[in-house]
Amino acid sequence: MIIRRAFYSILFPAAVVLPAWMLIGSAVFGGGGWQTLGALLSSIVLFIALAAISGIVFARPGVRAAKAVSWLDVGILTVIAASAITLGFDSVASTAATVVLIVAVIGGFWAAVWQFFTEARRRVQDVFASFEVPPAAPGAGFGPAQVPAGIRNDGEYIVIETSRDTH
Repeated sequence: MIIRRAFYSILFPAAVVLPAWMLIGSAVFGGGGWQTLGALLSSIVLFIALAAISGIVFARPGVRAAKAVSWLDVGILTVIAASAITLGFDSVASTAATVVLIVAVIGGFWAAVWQFFTEARRRVQDVFASFEVPPAAPGAGFGPAQVPAGIRNDGEYIVIETSRDTH
């Protein structure tokens, strides 16, 4: 639970820190002009994607109530962070890290959307289940002695009494 809460607390800061690291790391660790420009564009896209994923994850009432993300979110965010950190070092593994980052961001977005709608559907079903009324037995609402005379006791009846003032 501690790990899930830690990831909950860094959802939005990671959307800023990881793209910034990619940009700064590319400039510091040997990226040339064009490579730094590519890192800048990639950082902007990563910021938007992480902000969207964080927003969708945070929009889930279950996440806000528990102040913890799901284990699926932890796994995906770990892969995204590891890939972005690797790209910042501009290492030999940058090509593989780029592919992993792209796949993880797309998968993370759709996983967040899927979890959001799954939780929303479950909550709506719970609300509708609370509104369901069990079927009434014949003569419900009346005790055996209270059924009006002349009425068969084989169904549900509504009796409306009216009175008129003649004054």
